[in-house]
Amino acid sequence: MRFSGVATEWDFVEAPSQLLEEWAWDAGVLSTFARDAGGRPIPADLVDRMRQADDFGKGFDARTQMFYAAMSYTLHTEQVADLTEATAQLQERYSMFPYIPGTHMAASFGHLEGYSSEYYTYMWSLVIAKDMFSAFDPEDLFAPQVARRYREAVLEPGGSRDAADLVAAFLGRPYSFEAFSTWLAS
Repeated sequence: MRFSGVATEWDFVEAPSQLLEEWAWDAGVLSTFARDAGGRPIPADLVDRMRQADDFGKGFDARTQMFYAAMSYTLHTEQVADLTEATAQLQERYSMFPYIPGTHMAASFGHLEGYSSEYYTYMWSLVIAKDMFSAFDPEDLFAPQVARRYREAVLEPGGSRDAADLVAAFLGRPYSFEAFSTWLAS
């Protein structure tokens, strides 16, 4: 039981769920269950437009995540005299938008408690998830060989092995930043 579920390193914990999100953006997958009141499957062109809308601003989203990660890390590792001022400085450095005077972001950022100083792990998990997804054929997301290899190499061992070893066993190589970089630039 201690190796199941989310009992993995924090910088990997979100990767399996982030990987599965890829199937939720595939028109073929969605057409198997996403239907309107008349029973017609979701149109592929609608899914394409949804993907385009989701892709809009992903650079902004990545920058925002870096701001959150920097805030999480800084506020847990440094003794800051003024939380609001420290947050404003971090927002100036990492965010695309300036600090709005009179706001107190750190007071409403709930992940400061649950993730502690490790909020960065959310984005690092996404880097790993994008790399694992590169092993799947976009034309056949249900290819049984790849799915079985993922299940046996990553899901079955769970937290009983280091995440880097799980990913390397699945990909046949150590994970890399390349798939994430390609996704972010597209």
